[in-house]
Amino acid sequence: MNTDISHLTVNAAALLGDTDKQPIRAIRSRRWLVYPRAKQVLDRLNFLVDHLRGTRVPSIAIYGDSGMGKTMIMKRFRHQHPPSFNRLTGRPKTPVLAMEMTSRPGEKRFYAELLTLLGAPQRPPQISQRWSKLRCALYDRRASAGD
Repeated sequence: MNTDISHLTVNAAALLGDTDKQPIRAIRSRRWLVYPRAKQVLDRLNFLVDHLRGTRVPSIAIYGDSGMGKTMIMKRFRHQHPPSFNRLTGRPKTPVLAMEMTSRPGEKRFYAELLTLLGAPQRPPQISQRWSKLRCALYDRRASAGD
């Protein structure tokens, strides 16, 4: 049997001396495989994170068919930019806020998910329904005034 391990990475070679469970766990773990389009998206996302804040901050929406790797790109990016806690201000800092939405999320669902991710309190359903009706009434009034 050939015992030459020079072709292995340092981490892979270190696993050879471990118990049986460690190499098996390493084999079954998820890996990030870089492909050109994913690298392009991650580079763009990194550019946006480093962009100076202003009144019109650029953003990006990633869309595509199911199984194309959108969620993996998002998870990779969030892993590269984890939340932190500022001890001076006593507030958390979340550099990346990522949402997964259904193919037809709707405005109400979008804002509900956004508020949830931000940890913001949300209105009870009755108040939210009343606000929605009031907003529609105001919109109808504006539309008829413009005729």
